[in-house]
Amino acid sequence: MPEQLEAAVSAPVTGASGAAIGLARGGAAARARAAALADWFGREAFLVVLFAIYVVGLTWNLPSHLASDTWMTFAFGREIVDHGLPHHDALTVWAHGRTWTDQQWLGQLIFYGSYAFAGIRGAIALQTLALTSAMALGIFAARRHGGSTRSVTWIVLAASLVVAWGSWTLRVQSLVFPLFVALLWLLAEDSRRPSRRVLLALPIVVLWGNLHGTAFLAAGLVALRGLSILLERDRPLRARLPIAGVLTASPVLLLASPYGFSLVEYYRTLLLNPAFGRYVTEWAPTKLALGTVPFYALALLGVWLAGRCRSRLTLFEQSALLVTLVLALLAIRSVVWFVLAAVVLLPVALDGVLSSHWDNPRYRYVNRLLALPAPLVCAWVVGAAFAHPAPWYTRDFPAGASDAVAKVAAANPGLRIFANERYADWLVLDHPELRGSIAFDGRFELLTASQLKQIVELRLRIEGSRGITRGYGLLVLDPVTEKKVADAFVAAHSGRVLWRNHAIVISRAPGGRTS
Repeated sequence: MPEQLEAAVSAPVTGASGAAIGLARGGAAARARAAALADWFGREAFLVVLFAIYVVGLTWNLPSHLASDTWMTFAFGREIVDHGLPHHDALTVWAHGRTWTDQQWLGQLIFYGSYAFAGIRGAIALQTLALTSAMALGIFAARRHGGSTRSVTWIVLAASLVVAWGSWTLRVQSLVFPLFVALLWLLAEDSRRPSRRVLLALPIVVLWGNLHGTAFLAAGLVALRGLSILLERDRPLRARLPIAGVLTASPVLLLASPYGFSLVEYYRTLLLNPAFGRYVTEWAPTKLALGTVPFYALALLGVWLAGRCRSRLTLFEQSALLVTLVLALLAIRSVVWFVLAAVVLLPVALDGVLSSHWDNPRYRYVNRLLALPAPLVCAWVVGAAFAHPAPWYTRDFPAGASDAVAKVAAANPGLRIFANERYADWLVLDHPELRGSIAFDGRFELLTASQLKQIVELRLRIEGSRGITRGYGLLVLDPVTEKKVADAFVAAHSGRVLWRNHAIVISRAPGGRTS
């Protein structure tokens, strides 16, 4: 009896003591996690701040993200939903009936889905997520790949400027930036520590091959890794040959698409069309200018490090940097690939020339003071950027202009519209009834070299160039780049301006019905 009474009295005490011990342990674990997080902020402070600045820069002026490729992406996504995968053009006058291989059909569906369900704000949020995740993954990959905080900070400082400048536009290409970083990291890690995990690169190529035309770069990098395996001497050739063969044959995976062998001609036209470099700005060679200074500085640094610290880079890494650099020099639109490659690969080489006195524990308290507020400020700015009403994002594409075009077109059946590529697909997206009545759009691969030349000559106001607008009752032009063209056209043809703000809508025949 005394023993039972003692047990009964002591049982609650024991339970309370256990709970107290559990709480104490939980509190200690929470404090340990908080200390570890604070220590991480202390070490990675500058990277945290740089990344926050990058995100703020991306979201500072969201309306500037909308361009011709944006509306083309949405309009083509809807085209697929309404009419299935296209094989011949039915959207424009100039390319009507020509073969249209819509290689990036999946990316268009993804973006159109975000636009249809969440409006323009949802589509911009998806793009912002893709861009920020690519940079975050690049920083993480660089650190895991062996780069110190200091070296990654210096590379990201230059790279973030170029990536933001080169990827601002909302278009399908945004979706493949994270894929590029993930693929490059996977291949680079395999070049240091070979593993069968490198075969994960194959489904990445297949996915990319249905998202965007730059999938040729993904297949090329995988094939490059296959070739580099053949040149390695640390394993017997018999052990290396099977996986090297599979990776080298990866370009075949570009045909894993609903379009199949039709993509052969698509890629030939895309990559080997000399008219693109001559008439399309983003396909022109990258020239030294104020906006390209960070790229050239990073390129020179990369070339110097590849020579100075060659032993710190594997054969594949050196080759990947060289290939992406050559592509960047050949076309300004390819600069972003070299820059992202530099973020992942160059820090470990830069560590070979910088002193080791960087991470001083005495400065970690100051670093925490710098880094801890950065995510909060970043979240506040991003939240404010996405709090605007929908018309604020599309202020450069006013509904009044497209409504004016649709009104005239409804009153004049069969009317043809000459709109530049900035407005063509935007008009079709706003007013589907205009489908098939607009001269051309941003699918320059469907146009002949002569047609591309005519577009350029019109903008340069070369004598006789206005003849390409013959037969078109409405003109929709850019008030910045084509103001002089519009003014000259009105003066020469007694045209009537129906709208002039962020777009210029001109009626060719002043006596035409407008209501």
